[in-house]
Amino acid sequence: MEPNGQQFHVVGSRVPRVDALEKVTGRARYTADVHLPGLLYGVFVRSPYAHARITRIDVSKARALPGVMAVMTQQDLTEDQALVIQEEVHATRRVLNLFATDKVTYQGQKIAAIAAVSREIAEDAVRLVEVEYDPLPAYIDPRDAAKPETTMIYDDRQPVIGPHGETLHNVAGESHHQIGDVDQGFRDADRIFEDTYIVHRAHQTYIEPQSCIAEVGPDGKVTVWSSTQGHFAVRANISSSLGIPLSQINSIGMTIGGGFGAKFGGIIDTYAVLLAQKTRRPVKIVYTREEEFLDARPAPGAVITIKTGVTHDGTITARQAFALWDPGIGSGGCGATGRIQGVYSIPNVKWDAYDIHTNKPAPGAYRAPGAPQATFASESQLNRIAHELGIDPVELRLKNMREGDQVDFKATLKAVADHVGWWQREHDTGPNQGWGVAVGEWTNGAGPGAAVVSIHEDGSVSVFSGLMDITGTDSAMAVIAAEVLGVEYQRVKVIRGDTDSAPYATASGGSVITFSMGNAVLRAAEEARERILALAAEQFAVPVDRLELRDGQVVDRDHPENAMSLAEAARLGMRTIGGPIVGRGAFAAQPSATTIAAQIAKVEVNPDTGQVRLLKYVGSLDVGRAIYALGVEGQMEGGAVQGFSWGLMEQMQYAIDGRNANPNLLDYRIPTAMDVPYVESVLVEVPTKNGPFGCKGVGEPPIAPGIAVVAGAIHDAIGVWCNEAPITPERVVMACQERKDGVRG
Repeated sequence: MEPNGQQFHVVGSRVPRVDALEKVTGRARYTADVHLPGLLYGVFVRSPYAHARITRIDVSKARALPGVMAVMTQQDLTEDQALVIQEEVHATRRVLNLFATDKVTYQGQKIAAIAAVSREIAEDAVRLVEVEYDPLPAYIDPRDAAKPETTMIYDDRQPVIGPHGETLHNVAGESHHQIGDVDQGFRDADRIFEDTYIVHRAHQTYIEPQSCIAEVGPDGKVTVWSSTQGHFAVRANISSSLGIPLSQINSIGMTIGGGFGAKFGGIIDTYAVLLAQKTRRPVKIVYTREEEFLDARPAPGAVITIKTGVTHDGTITARQAFALWDPGIGSGGCGATGRIQGVYSIPNVKWDAYDIHTNKPAPGAYRAPGAPQATFASESQLNRIAHELGIDPVELRLKNMREGDQVDFKATLKAVADHVGWWQREHDTGPNQGWGVAVGEWTNGAGPGAAVVSIHEDGSVSVFSGLMDITGTDSAMAVIAAEVLGVEYQRVKVIRGDTDSAPYATASGGSVITFSMGNAVLRAAEEARERILALAAEQFAVPVDRLELRDGQVVDRDHPENAMSLAEAARLGMRTIGGPIVGRGAFAAQPSATTIAAQIAKVEVNPDTGQVRLLKYVGSLDVGRAIYALGVEGQMEGGAVQGFSWGLMEQMQYAIDGRNANPNLLDYRIPTAMDVPYVESVLVEVPTKNGPFGCKGVGEPPIAPGIAVVAGAIHDAIGVWCNEAPITPERVVMACQERKDGVRG
């Protein structure tokens, strides 16, 4: 029973996923499972260099190879009038810029696309394409790329003057912010701490690689099947890129084998459509694992210098940061530097952050984009401050935490601390063992979406929308509909439509789905419920407010003999002017509330080998309301594992010439079952007023604290600070050696 007297029947229960049987039996269909008559296979010619001038491209031998149906380069796009887009507003001409022509800026950049009757023939054709390069210096560290003596990766860019008058090269974007007077804040401080933190690039390492199939009908209608987090986003991208009207594109979202923010479309779908248009045959493109590392959209790296002033009792008076982010040839990341403020009441804050071009692929979203990097700097320095001031790190955070609207930051931190016995941890700590704590925050956004809820004549319920399920959100939609309509969860079927059939749905990312699409389903179910109650009230000749829906029936509270099953109500509706019982719901945007993920880890460190072994990992999260409890716990556990994995092992490594040194899952380390301890989750529920039943987005926050948590635990275990992530055994040993040599680690 809830404090307000509301009792839930399905919300918060631990029901199985609606797609569980389909997944475990292998009946779920992924994009690569789709086979069409006349299917061609698309592959790319890619640059082996990270930075080079192109002096010659010759594709004649590839085009002459039997079985090759198309070879496309940038020259083909320029010469083919059908691919020169006529802009409607200004009547200007725009040539698609999809392939490198005179210069490559990262290893794996696309030079040409080839479609052939088999993948083997397409790959043979790739080897026949002749490209001559004149190599240029490559920049893999944003600190080096920003130096005045470097050349510009993009020839048309101009230097930027930094906050201290320094000249910065290769700037792709910048972010600046100031609250209060940081200079005065530092004067008010008794101690000032300044540290630099480095986070290297990490790949999302979803199991299913990027994949897409495109087909063009006789009338020019484009159909695409893709592994995507939002098939409406795929449709929009193809339309804007190729100038095809939305009505001429049907995007079908297949079962997706992971995305974590990297699969919103744009990497290969446009190319598949172009090849299909060229050949008038369906074309399938599926990345290899190496291609994923060379030319997907990983999380950016960052170098963040953070300076914090505190009084002797631990009150934070000022915080300032200077950050250089590594977005490769793209942009995005530097705005996340603002998370150095976190959930703390800091009167004086200032940051200056820059995206610096390097010779790497452009970045994409990865679960709480930018939060793990900035949180590592923010929370790690708080742990150092607590240590040097002799204040418990949990107490330091509680002292400085601000009050939030519709959220309880302190209660969430206390929940995980109490769960692990934080205050008595010295009784559970052996040699070279230590504990770390950190918090991360996120505020879920919102997006437009609509849903239709139908009641069938057997009393079952269907929920129809364009929602892409990557985390179990279909199950959350079923829970919401079942709760509103008073039916068993198993009686609800969730159906996803393509962009031709389904109402619009926002893409699955940013922790928006249960909040946004959940509201749409809630409203649709409520409309259906109102219709059911109105039909029953007329049938029983009683006021509507005397009726309630429960256990698949409409029941008169005053006269229980007046009862009607949902099946009877559905059949009754078919005999009325109103027709079948259908509810429609739509949602656009309403504000949510900031939520906090607090995590504590216990580790054991071998100072001789640098090996770090996780012994315990516990996280708490203010979920607002756990609509689908198993799904919430899965998000918390998955985010936690990705967080501490980034903290201990995940790094995209680049050679000095810019080439990726570990483009596979053998050399790019991700945790196995042997690396992951039992992860415990503590759910805190402080409902938000705009979420369905009070829920908040939960996908993003759990990854944010992970790097800082393990860094703090390592220091607690062996007394060294490791400020570069991932904290590999080599870096632990180096930190121990620096301590022996008198250098602060």
